[in-house]
Amino acid sequence: MNFAFFDLDDTLVDTQAALHAWSLEFVAEYGLGGRDGGEAEAATLAVSHRVHDVDTWREFAENAREWYGIATPPQELYEKLAAAYPRKFTISDEVTSGLTRLREAGWLLGIVTNGTTLVQHAKIDQVGLREYVDAVIDSEAAGYRKPDRRIFELAAGKLGVELGPAGWMVGDMLDKDVEGGLAAVLRTIWLPHGREGELGADGPQPEFIAATIGDAIAIIEGAE
Repeated sequence: MNFAFFDLDDTLVDTQAALHAWSLEFVAEYGLGGRDGGEAEAATLAVSHRVHDVDTWREFAENAREWYGIATPPQELYEKLAAAYPRKFTISDEVTSGLTRLREAGWLLGIVTNGTTLVQHAKIDQVGLREYVDAVIDSEAAGYRKPDRRIFELAAGKLGVELGPAGWMVGDMLDKDVEGGLAAVLRTIWLPHGREGELGADGPQPEFIAATIGDAIAIIEGAE
């Protein structure tokens, strides 16, 4: 049985645009950017970088008092962030049409994503992705994070398939998606988004490199 796993963030959805939109609102709500437009943009970028530097939104919420002087209890802030951030996400026709073609051709599809269950599933539901895939595995619920092979084993179990070269892993992170896919003996496609320079001789080597998710899906279709 042919199957493919996809990363979520910056693979099936544009996380950078959503994160910037959310960070802009966060800076304004908590008065972190001053009155000058340039200061607000700088603060917005700084918040976005903070989010990138932590593994989960829960960790971000737990450090918000130290970083920004926000007195809201961490659990309450986490729930607030988890509700607001996913609403910034959209999905492209390139993604929905590509996944539809694969499923119509008999492919089993899954999302394998690192992150907290509440936030990742809220993103998926916000853009309606659930109807296009057969399984969703997030690292918090799984207890393992990419590139750990065990998260792919759980995903394969949900699809009712065995890991091996009949399957694919598509994602934007070499050290998580490509390395994890290789550990699971899957064919791999990397979406570098302009970061081709990260590909080193000693690191994980993707089988294919694609400029867009549409190109990645076309590679899978062509290899069938």
